[in-house]
Amino acid sequence: MKEWIVIHKIKSLYDNGNGFTERQIAKELGLSRNTVSKYLHKPETEIAKQIDEIARTKKLDAYRVYIIQLLQTYPNLSAVKVMRKGC
Repeated sequence: MKEWIVIHKIKSLYDNGNGFTERQIAKELGLSRNTVSKYLHKPETEIAKQIDEIARTKKLDAYRVYIIQLLQTYPNLSAVKVMRKGC
C-alpha cells in the first residue's frame, strides 16, 4: 500500500511533464532519480504485476516460526545470538 502512495505522489508531482522535473521529485520525496524515472515511465498495470511478484521465497522462510518464537521469548535478543541459537 505504501508503495502505491509513493507512486501516485510521483505521478501527481510530475503531472505529465507540466509539474516538477524528475530531479525535483526525487529531492522532494527523498528517492533516487532512477526510481522516480522507473515509476514515471512504466504503466500502472506493469507496476502492479511487479509488486504482486514480490511474494517470493526467502532463505529464512524455513526458520521464520522459530525466529519469531525466539524473539517473543527473548525480545532483546540480537541477530547474532538468534543465529547462534539456530545452529
